[in-house]
Amino acid sequence: MKRLLDSDLELVVESNFIYLPLLFDPEIEKEIQSIFRHGKQTENSEQLDLKTIIKHQDKLFIKALNIHSLIENYEVINACDYNRLRNDCLMKYQIAGEEEGIFLDETLRIILFQVMPHFIKKNQGLVRKKFSDEGILDLINKKIKIPEKYYNNAATFQNLEPLKKILEGLENETLMSTPPKNGILTGRKLRDWFYDAIQVKVLTSEHRRIAQALKVRKQFRQAKPEHIATLLYLSDTGSIEIDGFGFTRHNAYKGEYLVYKRTEGYILKDYYARSYLFPECRVAVSTYSPFRPFVIEKYKHPFLLDHKSGQEICIKDFVPSNELSAKNIIRTLEEGLTALHYGYNGRRRNGYHSLDKMWVHIPTIDFEDYRI
Repeated sequence: MKRLLDSDLELVVESNFIYLPLLFDPEIEKEIQSIFRHGKQTENSEQLDLKTIIKHQDKLFIKALNIHSLIENYEVINACDYNRLRNDCLMKYQIAGEEEGIFLDETLRIILFQVMPHFIKKNQGLVRKKFSDEGILDLINKKIKIPEKYYNNAATFQNLEPLKKILEGLENETLMSTPPKNGILTGRKLRDWFYDAIQVKVLTSEHRRIAQALKVRKQFRQAKPEHIATLLYLSDTGSIEIDGFGFTRHNAYKGEYLVYKRTEGYILKDYYARSYLFPECRVAVSTYSPFRPFVIEKYKHPFLLDHKSGQEICIKDFVPSNELSAKNIIRTLEEGLTALHYGYNGRRRNGYHSLDKMWVHIPTIDFEDYRI
């Protein structure tokens, strides 16, 4: 279908049906001549009543597709192309394509405005104060180079008039896309009409979302353009890291995130008070329960069972919460960081492994390469 619409092939539109050129074949030619000779069809296309074959300007065309059916079912016929057209339409008007947009995503707002300020603080004299919401956005804008397109999108986002007109049209009357007139037209001309019709279909089906988008934009109409650009950037990329704190959108679970804090390097001592320098790693928690701390990278530590990535940190007496909140995310990250930094006791050799080698022949993780 897409190839047909992108071509210069001549088509005929008749009574809301698309007719394709009838390919030449000797047997087909004989049958067609027989049909017309016996009066089963008329040569005047204007008098036809949804006939299978019509003659137009001495050319034969065969009925192929109902225009309205094509529009209504295109999402099933070609889901990939329909989604592309839908996304282009929503992007054109800066409509939140999904409910998890940052302006509506409570999880991301918790991470950004409640968890992030706990780990990134600013100094004012002798007092350390947390960032405000605006301060966090200013910091991100300062630390991260936001691409220019998000500033352009911010201007579109804050211009409410196009969205108001769309919503008024949807509420006052059903948006209509006038079908192409009867007659010959090229595939490309039909494509232009088809894309306009798909846009009307998308906007009509997105009525509730458009109303919600307009409501949200009114709330942010007085916001700084750079703040809007930053929020649009975060909604699009789903990840950021500043001063060792970061988050990234979870690939496996829609609308979920991995939140992490880097440890930097730290030293642990063994039974003989010898020092071991551990490299930095990222201690993380997923917003998809259970909320247990784990190490993202391939890593080894007395509190990790193996030497691989994605391992949960063994913490005695730690009971994870099943409730997603800023308090629980912060608690889980700090429990994981504390366990790695201070939980190991060289005298008691607690944990899955011992930093110094035990004389008992038990296969374990070796830490000699960390000893200094």
